[in-house]
Amino acid sequence: MNKQIYYPLGSTFSLNEKVVHIWQIDMKLISNDNQLLLSGLLSKDEMERASKFKFDSDREFFIKGTGLLRLLIQSYAGIPAYDISFSQNKYGKPEILNGQNNTKLNFNLSNSQNWLCIGFILNESIGVDLEIIKPINDFYDVADKFFSDSEIKQLKTFSEKESLQAFYACWTGKEAFIKFSGEGLSYPLKQFEVKIKVLDIEKNFQYTLLTKNTKEKFFVEAFRLNEKSVGAFALKEKPSETIYQIFEQKDYSINMFIEDAVKE
Repeated sequence: MNKQIYYPLGSTFSLNEKVVHIWQIDMKLISNDNQLLLSGLLSKDEMERASKFKFDSDREFFIKGTGLLRLLIQSYAGIPAYDISFSQNKYGKPEILNGQNNTKLNFNLSNSQNWLCIGFILNESIGVDLEIIKPINDFYDVADKFFSDSEIKQLKTFSEKESLQAFYACWTGKEAFIKFSGEGLSYPLKQFEVKIKVLDIEKNFQYTLLTKNTKEKFFVEAFRLNEKSVGAFALKEKPSETIYQIFEQKDYSINMFIEDAVKE
């Protein structure tokens, strides 16, 4: 796994063709002062959306995540964070407004509990999913509803200790693909098959995904950056490189990034 830790040496990032950057961020590390800075970047519509959340924790996560997304886009594409406008495809997948996106930067994001995951690539679609591993008593029943026969067969080859992580590995692969397609749950989940592997921490696993109805092939990479989570991203073709971008928790470098980027 190619992992790169952010150090406070600037807030501009470069992204080459066919390279994927995956950011996995613990949002609890963002200070209250920097949450306020991020809120100042949101549009009027986004602030209205934030106000409708029932729970403070959900509202705060939305503000932090939306503001941070804007700063990361600024860092890659050079568009001032507060000027960025978003549009959606017909299935609701967000993207940078075409007239602004001269760099052809594409992104997708996922969140689970206090974690946010964002994937970036140039000139093509990407789908990302992240899940915190938490107990599910009836996950085989869930698998029967949403997984293909082949996936259920794969799932049953794992030991009792590994089976829950294997379930999430399957789920994140499937979610990443339907988010890549932009169709979400309108895409029949049993019409494509992912491969399942239990990963050690800081390991990744690449495979080809085949759809049953079109016989098209796609690329999926599963990853595990810490003990509690698993994730995956999907593309049309294998990238030349994947870099996993991490904010250093020890010195709370995410706050340094926010403070530097807001000043630009």
